[in-house]
Amino acid sequence: MIENIRKYTGLMIVVFVILFISFFFLDSSSVRNMGGGQGILKIAGRTYNDKEFRSLGSGSFELTSNLARSGDFGLYQFLMGLSTGATSQDDAAEKFFVGRMILRQAKEEFGVYPGQEEISAYLKTLRVFAGPDQKFNPETYRNFIEKGMGRLGMTEKDLRELASDVLASKKINAIIGSGLSPDRDAVAKNLALENQQITGEVAKLELTPFEEKIQPTEEELKKYWETISDSFTTEPRRKFTYIVAMPALPEEAKEDEAPESIADAAASDEVKKAAAQKKEEEKAKRAAELADARRKKQLETDALVDDFLFNLEEQKGAGFEELAKANGWEVKTTDLFPRSTSPKDLDVDIRSSSRGGNAVEQLFLIKETSDPFSKISEAIAVGENQWIVARIDGEEKSRPKTYEEARADARAQYISEKAAEAMKTAANEAITKIQTSLAAGKSFTDAAKDAGIAETKAFSAITSTYKPDGASEPANLFETARNVDPGSIAEVITESDRAFILHVAKREVVKETNAAARIDSEVASRTSENETVAFTSWITARTEAAKVEPLYKK
Repeated sequence: MIENIRKYTGLMIVVFVILFISFFFLDSSSVRNMGGGQGILKIAGRTYNDKEFRSLGSGSFELTSNLARSGDFGLYQFLMGLSTGATSQDDAAEKFFVGRMILRQAKEEFGVYPGQEEISAYLKTLRVFAGPDQKFNPETYRNFIEKGMGRLGMTEKDLRELASDVLASKKINAIIGSGLSPDRDAVAKNLALENQQITGEVAKLELTPFEEKIQPTEEELKKYWETISDSFTTEPRRKFTYIVAMPALPEEAKEDEAPESIADAAASDEVKKAAAQKKEEEKAKRAAELADARRKKQLETDALVDDFLFNLEEQKGAGFEELAKANGWEVKTTDLFPRSTSPKDLDVDIRSSSRGGNAVEQLFLIKETSDPFSKISEAIAVGENQWIVARIDGEEKSRPKTYEEARADARAQYISEKAAEAMKTAANEAITKIQTSLAAGKSFTDAAKDAGIAETKAFSAITSTYKPDGASEPANLFETARNVDPGSIAEVITESDRAFILHVAKREVVKETNAAARIDSEVASRTSENETVAFTSWITARTEAAKVEPLYKK
């Protein structure tokens, strides 16, 4: 079937993946001797070839990823810092390479050159090289060099160069971010606000009663519609003819459990053990034979799907129904439907996809061109062993809805917006009444009732780790209360379908025994964050200035 495999088929994707994985399992010498010398990227006027990209880009990207998985946050920062903004694995490797070349230029610019002893000391701190005692293990290190890196076509020299760049990145990060430490007093005050216990009450207003009072006239709705009509559009709809191909897998044979005979019962333990072992061996053999038979059936179906697409391409997309029926596949045709209400057959998850999603999403991504075969989808792997292939038979583009089509949605939106405004107004009016009642010596609960709000709830000594009750408390209860003076009421807390009035009765700061150390740690953490942001911005600016040109896309 080799001659039938094409870029259009879903099966080809599987082949590409296998080839990609096989590439990384070649021995070091094989990889280094493959091709080379072809220009692939131009950065700041200099051209880099494919060998350099494999060594310092894609290979090092995977190497860094493998090292970071052991829990070394510094490596993770290095990886993400150089590949910020990537939208795919390939894009991340390319951005990593570009960032690394810019970083190497900066090493010369800033005069940052980590020494060999420093590099060795750093490598010994990496968790991936630690033994059972959590200390550096030379044997673990050597195994990683010979086996883990060998499959990437890389050597210890590549690892040490990577370590040099990581160390340089940290130093350059500190240089670029120098002077960005936060004010210690401000950090201390913020921690004090975080480290307090707050007691108070909340009163709740629901949106529903306000919605029920709003009954817009037709004239009001049409006037409102004129201002928001562009936001209401129909969903694009498509019509497909499709097949779902699946292998006819052999079923597992049912075992008849015969009752134990008198002879079996009288047998010695050794004989019983031998019989049981033989039974298990026969069971395992049948299972292996069944698995092999199912695998062959799956391969047969995969080949049929591949042939199906090949023949369709050869016939410029014609003969879909005839070819499908020749393979014994049922052909189904849908009516025009939007993505949100797709047929059950098509609303299924894609198999083995890192991006997730379902089949109908892929079908709505098909872009029809002048080529008739462009109407045919690739083979989409779904379920455990099925393939979907579909043809676009018709399409209705998205368009602005008419007033009649959007009236119900527009009315609901109008009512929701007007009700939210009315609820907030009522809450602010209630606050004024509650404050007057509180000043007269009434409790918050009684003051809320006087203002027409019956639902109140008290909370006591909550902290920054408190998780509000979603049914009766606002989600940002502590965050709002942390800055409100005792005896005062906060601004109205508005959520999608309710509003809260928050009264703070008491705030108490809880002193920590290690407050100074906590402040030092927080200052260090925020300094690191600021430096990272500055470094990322610097890399982004340098990348833009370098005018990166991908030569391989020409």
